Amino acid sequence: MAYPETWGIRQLSNWGRWGKDDQLGTANFITREVVANAARQAREGKVFSLAIPFDRGGPVHPARTPYLHFFAMVNAGGDAWGMALKSAVVWNDDIVTMPLQIATQWDGLAHLGYDGMFYNGVHIDQVTAHGGAARNAISALSQTLITRGVLLDLVSYKKADAGYLPPGYAISAADIDGCLAAQNVTPQSGDALLVRTGWVSHWFKHPDQREAFWKACPGLSYKTVEWIYDHEISCVAVDNITAEVMPSELRDETTPFHRIAIRDLGLTIGEIFNFETLAEDCRTDGRYTCFFVAPPLPFAGGVGSPINPVAMK
Repeated sequence: MAYPETWGIRQLSNWGRWGKDDQLGTANFITREVVANAARQAREGKVFSLAIPFDRGGPVHPARTPYLHFFAMVNAGGDAWGMALKSAVVWNDDIVTMPLQIATQWDGLAHLGYDGMFYNGVHIDQVTAHGGAARNAISALSQTLITRGVLLDLVSYKKADAGYLPPGYAISAADIDGCLAAQNVTPQSGDALLVRTGWVSHWFKHPDQREAFWKACPGLSYKTVEWIYDHEISCVAVDNITAEVMPSELRDETTPFHRIAIRDLGLTIGEIFNFETLAEDCRTDGRYTCFFVAPPLPFAGGVGSPINPVAMK
């Protein structure tokens, strides 16, 4: 069952657009020419990490286990690995246990589907508990998601004095167009859309309000998938916890944006990014584009990946 006409948007699909075996989805818009042009955005050598720390202090979706960090060796002697050394060498080695969709991360194309199918007609039996994703794995994207990034500083555009958009605010296509016009940016095929809502920074600035943090958040309206499709956006990253607005705009549909964007468009979605320092620099120099470098880690069979995305100007 495709999404019904009552959703108020037209039917959208990229299935077969790049061939029946495609596993990249909208990342196909990132051509070699797009990457070469994007690299020219790095004019001044300024580098901004867009990740939050990987620790136990950041927002973790309640359905996911917390981040756990252990040390297998702490200042162990030089013979710890059976290596007889005369010098006073010591070793440290650590282990991390965490969901791949924790902290700053990408949702891959096998992360979500409906009606028994993932992107490009891949049946759900292609993902198993033991082998992971046989198709549409996050590792298929390990040499892409390197492109021109366009920051949408919606906090500044909407004059959100609190430093974040209101909980439950659904960002519309009109908001996107208005923000781009105010920032003097024309979107291009292959762009990464970097959406600043201020919501993740709200988590860190107002720890006393964290209980309410999960009940509602600003984010993209599901109707923006039409805009994303029409403008050939390669990927979308948002500084909130779900990319889309919460609660859902549709009754009985908890994640309509994810449903259409990932399964039908083949769009890679990023969540829990940190755009605060980048946004400050963009407001200072008036330039809201950057060289965005954010390939996922090549987890074989993975359906998501933690990342340290970087913006260069």
